[in-house]
Amino acid sequence: MAARRFTVITGGVFGDAPGFDGAGLADTDARPMESWSIDLCRPGQVVPEAEAAWRALLTRTGVSDPFADPDYLQAAARHGAGGREVVFALAWGRTGARRTLCGAIPLTMPNPIWGHGRIGPWQPYGSAVTPAVEAPHGDAVQAALLAHLRTLRRGASLDLALAAPATRPVLRPVPDAVRIPAHNLFDVGGAGASSRERIVAPDRIRDAVEEFLILDAAHAAAPIIGDPSEAALVRVVTRLFARRRQAAVDLTRRDGRVVAAALHLGTGPHAVAWRRASEGMAGTARLDRSA
Repeated sequence: MAARRFTVITGGVFGDAPGFDGAGLADTDARPMESWSIDLCRPGQVVPEAEAAWRALLTRTGVSDPFADPDYLQAAARHGAGGREVVFALAWGRTGARRTLCGAIPLTMPNPIWGHGRIGPWQPYGSAVTPAVEAPHGDAVQAALLAHLRTLRRGASLDLALAAPATRPVLRPVPDAVRIPAHNLFDVGGAGASSRERIVAPDRIRDAVEEFLILDAAHAAAPIIGDPSEAALVRVVTRLFARRRQAAVDLTRRDGRVVAAALHLGTGPHAVAWRRASEGMAGTARLDRSA
């Protein structure tokens, strides 16, 4: 039986890196792998080489959803996991000297005291993101992953069947003490006709996101800044996507004042509007706020 190895990545060292030669970026086929190794990575600790292999896996499996990107998933796990322990299981198959990433699976680890060893897939709130697993190797990936998890937790069980995506409850209005008072908001220009600007330059995205957050704080029933974890998620995700030119911010101004804004992730036909804010939005539902 092929030897199986287990690696937990806790920092900047790519635990299984020896032998990685970019093969994970190439196409793979249905031939059985000679051996399997599993890396468990905490959010924010997937190294760049593994992130590149992860995105190559998404391309091979036809997934273009920005919410399946490792930048989004890691940020959501750090800032929106609700206290659950989330890890990313990376399943590497090896044939000869070639090493290919065949699975990238976000997992929720059980509580060490009352979790009963049940391990299952994790999804961000409101997102129907499925584990990225190359179909020809699905059974082998699951078997290798379960074997390795049992080296950590005796009697661990693994169920990769996905329930309906979790939905964040409707946010309650934030007390006025948390809101930005109107007199603390400032105009960004003089009088003029309405205009819309799309900002894509990475060095301008941060300031544009702050303008979005100011508008949201002034007019939303439940401002994003009232939830520090959500505000951090918005800032981190847009910064990471902007670094790869995969983010855009639309700002609509009227008489020099920002009256509407939207955050977009992805590019071309795969871009999605992630967050929106506008004047007069206080009475509207904020389902688009779910992370």
